[in-house]
Amino acid sequence: MEFWTEPLAEWQAGVDSVARYNELVERGTLLATWPALPFEETATECFQIGQEYWIWQVGVGGICFFADRPAFVAYPSAQVDRTWFDRLVSRSWLPTVYQIWGRQVLHASAVASSTSGEVVAFTGPSGAGKSTMAYGLGRRPRWTLICDDTVAFSHASSSDTRQIVLHRLRNDARLRPASAEYYRTGGAPLESLEWPEHPLRLKAVYALQASPDHCRAAQFTRLRSAESYPLLLEQAYALTLKIARHNQQLMRDYLELTASIPVFRLEYRKSFQMVEEVFDAVEDHLARACGFNHSAATLSVGPDAVGRER
Repeated sequence: MEFWTEPLAEWQAGVDSVARYNELVERGTLLATWPALPFEETATECFQIGQEYWIWQVGVGGICFFADRPAFVAYPSAQVDRTWFDRLVSRSWLPTVYQIWGRQVLHASAVASSTSGEVVAFTGPSGAGKSTMAYGLGRRPRWTLICDDTVAFSHASSSDTRQIVLHRLRNDARLRPASAEYYRTGGAPLESLEWPEHPLRLKAVYALQASPDHCRAAQFTRLRSAESYPLLLEQAYALTLKIARHNQQLMRDYLELTASIPVFRLEYRKSFQMVEEVFDAVEDHLARACGFNHSAATLSVGPDAVGRER
């Protein structure tokens, strides 16, 4: 397996974002357009010029990178705050770039057992409660919140086992206003998440489906691979599906994910009055359906060292 490394970053500040955008339109091939998010004013566009890939947002700036090495050059506009731009790159853009670098990132939040290294991920569309579910469970004893919205993975196979190995991405916890109020974070930015020192293995994925009127606090359904595969593909970060070799690799990696890890639909009642009961149900289901083990003895899981080169 190839090493996983943090991408090298070079900064070129003060660029004329409009002039550079016009150059990209004139010389480049448009690969994708992402609509503006609530905190953005303009759409983001992705271009290819020869071997170069560009992500650009008029008035903000962008990044340039190549497929053959984990590195990029950042070009923030003179008008934008450097800290804000850095967060935009790391939280919104880089998860899509990893596809071009041969790695996959799932739109999910995750918690790890603080003793066993086993990880549970929560995925689903925006508003399904991924961040709230992981943040709340991470506050319980023996759990650690490790990912918010971005779960980077690869697979490691041996003669008798298949494992999904997780990799560290720089991110921090973000809660919607109602959840931040419930957990009394005061609306202040949360600290960056700490990645555990011991190896991590993905144990289960829950696809969230929330409703304030659901008849139970939580209901679990094991999904067949034919059901979970398209569901997880919908939550895959991807720069573009127009380049065949990257698209094919993405599909193979997600097939391997669904073949290796159980995926469950978690339908639950979306209510802060029921949230602790939902967490109780998740922990009980993990123990019964997945043999989830908080024992520190399971830390000897083999050579898959995560968060450093292997």
